[in-house]
Amino acid sequence: MKRQTLVDYPDAAPEIQALYDQVMEVSGSPDVFNFLKAFGNNERVLRALWSMLRYTLLEGEVPALLKQLILFRISVEYGNTYCASLHGRTVLRLDPTITYDELIAMSGGGTMDIPASYAVAIDLVTRMALRPKTVQDEDFDFEEQLRDEGFSEQEIDELISVAGLGVLLNTMTDIVHVPAEE
Repeated sequence: MKRQTLVDYPDAAPEIQALYDQVMEVSGSPDVFNFLKAFGNNERVLRALWSMLRYTLLEGEVPALLKQLILFRISVEYGNTYCASLHGRTVLRLDPTITYDELIAMSGGGTMDIPASYAVAIDLVTRMALRPKTVQDEDFDFEEQLRDEGFSEQEIDELISVAGLGVLLNTMTDIVHVPAEE
């Protein structure tokens, strides 16, 4: 069931087209993701979403691969096929040595040939994002665990932001039933 109409570039208002142009330029993509097209009727909402995506996912100190691995795991655990597919394809594009089977194993808690710091970060921030009510007082040393893995304060803030944004994006995508890119 589709709840949102995707607004393609030719059908978009000029201010939306300008945002689409910015998205394609900054992301290096020839088109705009369907998730953003689903909000192409509202410039303020689209601008806010793009700002969050741009400054949380495309910029910063945390490597893009780690951010995408976190988003993939959150999306799989959340059960969102659109987001899992999008972030899975992005991971495979960013690191062609990773296989889809390894991604699936990692999403279930299995191991993958990635730096140990990545595995710790993925596990900690995913757990904090998806199951915050199960977090105990002793779990709040997660920032110390991330510091022990070599993450700076700025990177820890980014990791937390990526995880929180992942939950938001999965929820919004589910609400509007965004179809997969063709």
